[in-house]
Amino acid sequence: MRAITVLSIGNDAIRAAVIDGPYTDSPTIKHFQAIPLPTGAVVDGEVVDVDVVTGILKTLVERFKFPRENTALVYSSRRMVFREADFPFMPLADLRSTLPFQAKGMIPLPIEESELDFVPMSIVNNEQEGKQLHGILVATLRSGLEKTARTAEEAGFVITSIDAGPFALARLFGDSNQTQTEAVVNVSGNCTDVIVLKDGKPAYMRVVPSGADDVSDGIASALSISFDDAERIKNQIGLQNVTGDERLEKAEEVIRETTAQLIVGIRNTMNMYDIDHADSPISGVILAGAGARLIGLPPVLASSINKVVRIGDPFVRFKLSKEVERQNIVAHAVDLGGVLGLVIGKKPR
Repeated sequence: MRAITVLSIGNDAIRAAVIDGPYTDSPTIKHFQAIPLPTGAVVDGEVVDVDVVTGILKTLVERFKFPRENTALVYSSRRMVFREADFPFMPLADLRSTLPFQAKGMIPLPIEESELDFVPMSIVNNEQEGKQLHGILVATLRSGLEKTARTAEEAGFVITSIDAGPFALARLFGDSNQTQTEAVVNVSGNCTDVIVLKDGKPAYMRVVPSGADDVSDGIASALSISFDDAERIKNQIGLQNVTGDERLEKAEEVIRETTAQLIVGIRNTMNMYDIDHADSPISGVILAGAGARLIGLPPVLASSINKVVRIGDPFVRFKLSKEVERQNIVAHAVDLGGVLGLVIGKKPR
C-alpha cells in the first residue's frame, strides 16, 4: 500500500507524518514535522485564522515535500461528545442515517448542527428490546469539523478519512492480549480525553473540558505575562517545589491549583466508569498528550487516583526511518498518539 500523510491541526502546532505501509503490522514513519502555530490561530481544536493555518500547511508540501493525494486527518475538540448507546440491530449504514432522530436527548449539542456517528462494539440481546447494537455514539459541531477539513483542503491536501482523536488513540494503545482494563488519558491543549480500554477495545470515552493550556492561561493571568512566556515557565518548573523567586513561587501555586482541578475531572470521570463497571475497574493509566510533559504530573496523578500511571509509547507499533531518528522524533512522543493512531487497524472505508 502506498504511503499516506497523517495530519493533526492542534492549538499549539500542526503535526504531520508520512507513513509507509499504513494499516499493516509494521508501518514505517518516513517523514515527520511539527510546526508551531501562533497563539489564537486554532482555539479549542477549531481553526480560527484560516490564512495562517493554510500558509503553514502549504509549507509541508512546498518545503518538506509531503504528499497531498492521500491524507488522513485526526480531529479533537472539547465540544466533542461520546455516549455509550444501544440501538436496534440493523445494517450500520441504515442506523447512521437514522441517528439525527435516534440520538435526540442523548447529547448536549443541537442535533441539526452536529455531525453524528456510531461505532458498534458488540451485539446484545435485550429481553424487552430484542437484538441490539451496543457501541459509542459520537457527536461534534459540524461547523468546527468542516472548517478544519476545509482549511487542509485549501492547502491542497486530499482528505480521504477523518477520525476522532480518542478512537485513534484507542487503536494505538489498545492491546487485544491485555486482560486488565486500562484508561488512556490524553491531556492536550484544550481538553483531556479519557478512553477506557477493556480487552484492548474502547469501552467508554469522555472529554474533560480542560487541558494543558488552562495551566498556561492561569500563569499568564497571575503574572501578567504572555501565553508563550507562561508556557516556558510551566515547562521549566512543572510541579516541583520552588523557593527564592517570588514570581516562580506564584507560578508554582497556579500550576498546582489548575492541575488539581484537571485531576479532579479525570478522577471523577474514571470513578464514574468504575462504579458502573465494578466487575472490571480501571487498573492503570496510559498518559499521553502535551500535558504529559508537565514535570511531576505522573506521580501526582497516580497518587490522586490510586492507580499505576505510565507514559504511553506511540512508537511501539512503528518502524522509524533514519530521517525521523535524526530529527529526534522521540522528543515529540507524547504529542503524536492521535496522529499515528490514524494508520493502526483496518483501513477506513
